[in-house]
Amino acid sequence: MASPRWAPSRSWSHAYDIATGLTLDWTPPLPLLTKTLTTLFPHITPTDDPATTLLWATGRATLPNRAPVHDWRWVNTH
Repeated sequence: MASPRWAPSRSWSHAYDIATGLTLDWTPPLPLLTKTLTTLFPHITPTDDPATTLLWATGRATLPNRAPVHDWRWVNTH
């Protein structure tokens, strides 16, 4: 069985997709978003915009001066 640790990342990504489809401006709560990013992607250096950093880490956004992410996985060992 997969660990539930990945659920917030996937939930944020799906919520982002839904909000984008409905042309809504939506961002997850910053403390939860930051915790999700640093827990599941400890190898990623966050930017000043953790929402975009999480989207970039999951291959859903681009970040200046960072290569696009095409293949990713979260860390599930904490």
